[in-house]
Amino acid sequence: MTTVVASFPTEADLRRALPALRSLGQVETYTPKPLEDEDEPSILPLLVLIGGLIGIAIGFGVQVYANTIGYPLDIGGRPNFSWPAFVPITFEIGVLGAILTGFVGYFLINGLPRLYDPVDEVPLMRGATRDRWCVSVQTDAPERALHLVRSLSADAAEEVPA
Repeated sequence: MTTVVASFPTEADLRRALPALRSLGQVETYTPKPLEDEDEPSILPLLVLIGGLIGIAIGFGVQVYANTIGYPLDIGGRPNFSWPAFVPITFEIGVLGAILTGFVGYFLINGLPRLYDPVDEVPLMRGATRDRWCVSVQTDAPERALHLVRSLSADAAEEVPA
């Protein structure tokens, strides 16, 4: 696999080029502002919800076990399974589960921490966070990718040295 990096003058030019570039291989954009992609919604909110629900189940289950089976106490005639007393801790453990899932899920979904990527050494990438609309394409046909990128009104294009 070879990586080809290209720079486009505007966001509109980059958006027009993306469908054609996706046919060549895996595409990754480097832009001054995030591109809102309606085609691929994030799975992170669903993971956070599932993590929160698992946290709620674990928090409630541990309290039920501890107060009814593990170490039941008779405190002022209160029943062992007094669920209103379990609500604050259940809520807190649910929030903790959601936060931890969101934190770990964010890193896993984005492939972080990525400490080194050869694309970062390409001179075109130096302006990707300021004023350039850059894209990298991992492909088996770098000559075809370079030709396609140049035909799609790219400012500059180059192949990433291995």
